[in-house]
Amino acid sequence: MADEVDHRRRGARYRARRRAVSLLFEAELRDADVVKLAEERRRMGQESQEFHDVAPYTMEIVTGVAERLDRLDSTISEHLREWTLERLPAVDRAVLRAAAWELLFGSDEVDAAVVIDQAVLLVSDLSAEKSVPYVNAVLDRVAGLAQHIRAAERAVSSLEGPDDTGGPDVSQTTSDDPGTGAAG
Repeated sequence: MADEVDHRRRGARYRARRRAVSLLFEAELRDADVVKLAEERRRMGQESQEFHDVAPYTMEIVTGVAERLDRLDSTISEHLREWTLERLPAVDRAVLRAAAWELLFGSDEVDAAVVIDQAVLLVSDLSAEKSVPYVNAVLDRVAGLAQHIRAAERAVSSLEGPDDTGGPDVSQTTSDDPGTGAAG
């Protein structure tokens, strides 16, 4: 009961993160599509007061993790020490994926320290005590790269715009003349 009251005091973002972790965990265990699972739970919450609706921020996290799962897993794996992602407890994987998505691809308005702090709270609530410092350290390392990854993502997305962006057609600017061609 005390845990439930504490859980409610932590705020809407914490509850959204906790629900996202719960959905990611369940989807992995059931080998289900997490976005479909979240949408199903959203419908259930709208149709019946017995079920809680799925908050928009929960949907944002779940969808973001689903869309970038391979990239997130790769990034997390690069920052693990003496463990592999597959060997971590499933709940730790879910927390790491949700928090890494927020750090790397979520809103710039959310401070990295808040994301890490709340991920650590989630792990302390849901997982083994020894997971807390480990998850904290991994997310701290991921957060160190976040600014660089966000800048790279913005640069790539600006290059991937439609052909009518007004930019030069790179295929037409290649030339042997060093003053007019692309760098070789």
